Amino acid sequence: MHLEGMEVSHMKFGEGRVMELQEKYITILFPQGEKKFLYPNSFKKFLTLKDKNVQTQMDNMLKTIMQEEEIKRAEEISEQERMEEIQNMKIRPDSQAAFGFVENDREQVFSSWAVYAGSYQSGGSKGKPKIPVRLKLNSACLLTECPKGVAEKRRRIIGAFMLQDNFESSACRDGMIQSHEKYRIRLEDKETLFYWDYFSDGMEISKWGNVELKYFSNLIMEKILHDMQQAILDEERRKEAEEFYQYFCLINRLKPVSSSEMSQLKE
Repeated sequence: MHLEGMEVSHMKFGEGRVMELQEKYITILFPQGEKKFLYPNSFKKFLTLKDKNVQTQMDNMLKTIMQEEEIKRAEEISEQERMEEIQNMKIRPDSQAAFGFVENDREQVFSSWAVYAGSYQSGGSKGKPKIPVRLKLNSACLLTECPKGVAEKRRRIIGAFMLQDNFESSACRDGMIQSHEKYRIRLEDKETLFYWDYFSDGMEISKWGNVELKYFSNLIMEKILHDMQQAILDEERRKEAEEFYQYFCLINRLKPVSSSEMSQLKE
C-alpha cells in the first residue's frame, strides 16, 4: 500500500505526515519531530489515516491479517493436540504396512500419493475393499514391486509415506489410504533396496501371493527408512528423507540414528 505523503492523526502526537514506509515500520513526521511505529499494527489503535478510502483499505488489510493469524494459531493448536494424541496412543509393534502392487498401479499411486489396501480374498466380504485395521497415525506405508519375470527375492522398495494426519482405519471403507502431504519418499531406479533383505535371514523366499498388503514390525521399518536415506543420491531429497525418518522415530518412540552415527556407518 502506498502511504508516503499521506496525512495521519495520532491519539497522542496529533497530526502528522507519512515520510517513509518499510516492511515492518512506518515513519511519520509530527510537529515534535519524526516518530517510528510498527506497521501495520500501529493502525489498529494509535494511527488513523485522514483519507477515508485509504483508511477503509487499511481496515480491510488488518482484518485479513487478523484472520490469517487466527488460522495460524488454530493450526498450531491442532498440531500440538495431534502430537499429544500420538504421544499418548498405544503403539502396536507391528503396525507398518508393505504393499506388493498386486492391485495397485505404480504411476497412479505416485501421481495421487494414495494406495489401495486390496480386496478380501475369501469369506462374506470377498472382493470388497479391505479395511486396514492395524494402520494408525504412527504407521508408514512401504511401496514395493517385483516386475513379471524377476525373481521374488529381487523385490524392490520403490517408496514410502506416512499416513494423512486425520487418518482413521475404521473410516477407510473404500480401502484407499491417503498419504501425508509432507512425509513421502520415492526412490529412483538407481537407488536400490531389496525388500526381502530385511526379512529373509538366508531362508527361502516364497512368492508374495495375491494379498496386496502385508503388516510388519516398526523396528524393521525404522531400519528401512534409515537405509533409504543412504540410498538416495540427490542431496535435497536425502534431506527430506531424513526429516521423514526423524518424524517416524518420534511418533513410534524409537531412538533415531544421529547424523554423526550415520557418518561413522558410511566410513
